[in-house]
Amino acid sequence: MLPYASVGFKNQQKSMKAFKIKVALLLFAVTGLSTYPTPAARAVDCERSTSIQEREDCTSGKTVAKEKFDTQTGLDVVEYLNDLDWKSTDREKLPWSQIIKLKSALDGSYELIVFDRDYASDFNSGAKQGVVTRWSIDTIKGITYTAGGCGFWTCTRERTQVNNLPDSIELFVGSESFKVYGTDGEFAIPQGFINSLKSSGTTKVNLKIGTSTGSAVVPIGNATVDSLRRLFTKGIQSWTKPNFTITPALVSASKLDVEELASRSLPSVVMLKNDRATGSGFVINNAGLILTNRHVVSGPDKRFNVTGPSGLNSEAKVIYIDRKLDFALLETPGAKNIKPLPLCHAAYPTPGQSVVALGSPLGFAGTVTQGIVSAVRTPTGAMEGIAPNYVTLIQTDAAISPGNSGGPLLNSTGEVIGVNTWNIPGSGRAQNINFAISIVDILKEIGANAPTLTKGLNKCGNSNAKK
Repeated sequence: MLPYASVGFKNQQKSMKAFKIKVALLLFAVTGLSTYPTPAARAVDCERSTSIQEREDCTSGKTVAKEKFDTQTGLDVVEYLNDLDWKSTDREKLPWSQIIKLKSALDGSYELIVFDRDYASDFNSGAKQGVVTRWSIDTIKGITYTAGGCGFWTCTRERTQVNNLPDSIELFVGSESFKVYGTDGEFAIPQGFINSLKSSGTTKVNLKIGTSTGSAVVPIGNATVDSLRRLFTKGIQSWTKPNFTITPALVSASKLDVEELASRSLPSVVMLKNDRATGSGFVINNAGLILTNRHVVSGPDKRFNVTGPSGLNSEAKVIYIDRKLDFALLETPGAKNIKPLPLCHAAYPTPGQSVVALGSPLGFAGTVTQGIVSAVRTPTGAMEGIAPNYVTLIQTDAAISPGNSGGPLLNSTGEVIGVNTWNIPGSGRAQNINFAISIVDILKEIGANAPTLTKGLNKCGNSNAKK
């Protein structure tokens, strides 16, 4: 039997080499970088390793890329450049489970990320399946894959298949769960998950995803969990709250029809875009301050091209991020001449009242959708994984799609009552369940200077005028 075993081992080595190339291509889809994981350049989770080659790597001591202390972040990181000359073949190889600092040699911006992989390989047939995840301080992005290969007895000819994670996943820290929703396999990481991971002593973190036959649990490697805990503890930037004063606006004393409301409000709504994201925002004061969602501006590049129907086309820079309520503020001189939207700063909306959502779903700028306030609620149960329990959520049936995030939710007189944030995909179970974060809570969180309420102001704290 020895000659056959020898042949089987050689076939397995060839299969492993081909598989590594396939995994490199899969990681390219997740990261946008060349990531061929050679043993000298990435860490193998030896506790879960299933291949002969990787077990040899575990005993060779050559599986962990060299870290160095980074004074900029206070972390031990493996540093790579993410903007090499396009003609260069000197592409870096990314490791698993370590904190990676992807840095720009041109402008010095950087992003901190951690990669994890969980996979299984059939000893007899060589068939493989697995999950690759990419973690940052803001998002988790992932893919599932299956591939053929050669095992001890036979080879499978299955073509490599790659799929994004489904639009809803569940994260677990121990037994505590966090349900999150996303698109194209990318999800904003709830602040509650980060807080729980930092404070918990457990290293048991799991990812639960839906499958065609039910659901599957993907364990996150212990080394990855340790790196994430360090990343979330030291890698998140602190921001100084801006000084913001609420100015009562002059608004209609009677309800506006949707056409007039849109014509009055759309000039103050903008589309934000850079090489990583597209979202919406709106002008909130005469100094050119723009409000949007945090997850719209996640990533290393905090500069955005801002365009609007008023002719605005300029660059805006993020000046403040609030991770608890998922909002951010940007500033651009180009927006100083744009009339700010009136803010309903003195009262929450009530169920049943008419609302209009404005924004740029899927990049279609100037989109208007109509509905009602379905409910005003604080997160409970599974919703606590999406938003903290001290946030007031405005549920609406007005359509909110990817790209609408950061746009305004308006009442029937054109006052902002909330910031469009996310929707729950229907998947045949429900429809038109969309959420905005209350503008009242956002203004409280930044410590906005509110005007004294006097007679003559409406319940939102603005002045009424004739239509």
